[in-house]
Amino acid sequence: MEQSIANYQEQVEKNYRWNFFWMAVDNMMFFFIFMGLSPYTVLPYYVQQFTSSSVLIGFVPAIYILGNTLPQPFMARFLAGKADRKRYLVTAAFLQRFGILGFLLLAIIQPLLGLSNSLTLIIFFAMLILQNTASGFYVPAWIDFMGRAIPRKKGMLFGVSNFAGGLLGIGMGALLTYLLDSYPLQQAIPVIFGISFLASMISFGAILSWREVVPPQTEAAQTKSETHNKPLKNKNFATYLVFRGLMVILEIGTSYYTIVALQTGNITAAQIGIFTTIMSLSETIVNPLWGWLGDKKGFINVVKISAVLGIAAALMAANLTTLTAFYAIFILAGIMVSGFQITNFNTIYEFSPADQIPAYTAASQIALSPLSGIMPFIGGALVGAFGYTGVFWLSGLVGLTGLLGMSFLVKNPKLKREA
Repeated sequence: MEQSIANYQEQVEKNYRWNFFWMAVDNMMFFFIFMGLSPYTVLPYYVQQFTSSSVLIGFVPAIYILGNTLPQPFMARFLAGKADRKRYLVTAAFLQRFGILGFLLLAIIQPLLGLSNSLTLIIFFAMLILQNTASGFYVPAWIDFMGRAIPRKKGMLFGVSNFAGGLLGIGMGALLTYLLDSYPLQQAIPVIFGISFLASMISFGAILSWREVVPPQTEAAQTKSETHNKPLKNKNFATYLVFRGLMVILEIGTSYYTIVALQTGNITAAQIGIFTTIMSLSETIVNPLWGWLGDKKGFINVVKISAVLGIAAALMAANLTTLTAFYAIFILAGIMVSGFQITNFNTIYEFSPADQIPAYTAASQIALSPLSGIMPFIGGALVGAFGYTGVFWLSGLVGLTGLLGMSFLVKNPKLKREA
C-alpha cells in the first residue's frame, strides 16, 4: 500500500502544473459567465420584460441560491463511497451548460416565434433550475477534485485566476452597459447570453482537460470515527461557521453605501459609475495578495483582516459624509468582499480531513449561502426600523462580535494541521 500511495503522489505531482493552469482558466471564465448571467441584475431584468410580478422576479436569485446549496449534502453523501470525481464533474458541468444554451436559444427563438409570456417564463425558469441545480451537484465534487489535484498553493490559484477573472468581469460589465444602452433588448440579450455560453464552453474545455489521479482506497479498511463526514461535530469548524455567519451582516452595508452617498447632497449620480469601478478594481487587485497570505498564514487570517476592513467601512459610512470618505469606504468594501470570496472554499481545505471535503463543503455552503441571500431583505427591514446610519452601526458592531469570537474561540486550522 505504501508503494501505491507513493505512486499516487508521484502522479499528482506529474500533473500538478497542467491541472493548475486549466483549473485557473475554468475559474477565470466563471467571472465572465456570472456577469452575463447575473441572478441579481441581467436575469431579473430579462424576466421583468415578461411579467410585472415581483414574486417571479424574486425567484431568480432565490433559485440561484437554493439551487447551488440544497443538492450539496446529497452529492457529498453520494461521493463518500466513490474514489473518482471527474466523470461526475463532467456530467454536472454538461447540464449547467445545457441550461445556459437554453437561455441563448430562448432569447433567439422567443421574438422570432412570438412565444407567449407564460411559455417564455416556463422555459426560462426550467433552464434556470437545471443550471443552478447542476451547479449544486457540481461544487462538492469540484472542491474535492481540486483538493486532490492541487495539493499546494491553492490560494495562489484562486488569487491569480480571481484577479484575471475580475478584469474580464469588469470588461464584461462595460460591454453589458454598451449593449443594453445601444440596442433594443431583443438584440442585446442574445448577444449577452451568447458570449456567456461561449465562455462556458471554454470553461467546459478546461474541465475536460483536467487529469484525474484516483487515490488508493486506504481508508476502506479503516474504521470510521463517530465524526466521519459529520462536519458540525468538529467543534472548531462549527464555531467558525457561527462567527463567520455573524460577519455576513457586513454585506448589508455594501448595498446601501451608494444610496447614502447620494443622499448627502454633495455627490452627483455620475459618481455611481466611479464607485462601482473603484469597488470592482479593489476587489480584483487584492486577490493575489489574499492568495499568498492564505497559503502562508492560513485563510482564517484573511477572513479576520477582511472583517476588520468591512467593520471600518461600516463605521466610516455611519459617521463621515465627504466624497473622499466614500471613496475610501468603497475601497475597503471591495477588499472585504474579495477576501470573503477567496476564503469561502479555501478555509474548507484547512478545516476538513482530506477524505471529507465534500461534506465540509456542503455544510459551509448551506450555513452561509442562504444567509447571504436573505441578507438584503433583512437589510431592507432594518433600514425601515433604524435608518441607514443605524444599520451601519449595527453591521459594524455585529461584525465586530464575529471578529472577536473568531479571534478568541476559533483555532487557526492551518497551524493545527501543520502541528
